[in-house]
Amino acid sequence: IAADRYDETAPRLDIEAESEFGKLFAVHRIDKDTSGLLVVAKNIDAKAHLSRQFFEKTTQRCYQTLVWGIPKADEGHIEGNIGRDLRDRLRMAVYPPGSEEGKWAATNYRVTERLGYVSLLTCQLETGRTHQIRAHMSHIGHPVFNDARYGGERILKGRPTGSYRQFV
Repeated sequence: IAADRYDETAPRLDIEAESEFGKLFAVHRIDKDTSGLLVVAKNIDAKAHLSRQFFEKTTQRCYQTLVWGIPKADEGHIEGNIGRDLRDRLRMAVYPPGSEEGKWAATNYRVTERLGYVSLLTCQLETGRTHQIRAHMSHIGHPVFNDARYGGERILKGRPTGSYRQFV
C-alpha cells in the first residue's frame, strides 16, 4: 500500500496503517500505475481465509475503466490467452484460446455510459491475469484511456489541441 507515485510528499499508507493496526498482510494486488482498492488482512488467519476465497473464485471483482471508443454491443465477453508480448516484455499480449502462449483469461464487460469519444465500462473478471483488462481492451480496439503501455495515451478521436489535449 503506497501513496500515489506522482506525489512523493504524500504519506505512505502502509506505514500509517501498520502504526494503527499492527502488521498487515496483502491478500491481492493491482497493476502498477492503476488505482483501486486493495484487500489486506489484519492477521495471518484472515489472510489465509481471504486468499482461499480469491483462489476458489467465491469473490467477485468488478472494475470500472474508461476506454477509447464506443463498443458496438452493450455487453461483451473477451476470451483469449494472456502472456508476455514477444516483442515488448513489459506488455502482455492476447493469444488465441488454446494457444501454447500465455494462460487462458476471460473478461466480461458492460457499457455503463457512453461519453462522446470514450466509454465507461464495468468489467467482471473470470480470471485475474496481469494487465488483463488493459490487454483485453486493447485487443478489441478499445484501449484504456491514457494507458501509454497499451496505446491509450494517443488521442484517437477529436482534436489534439487546446483544453482537450490538457484533459488527456
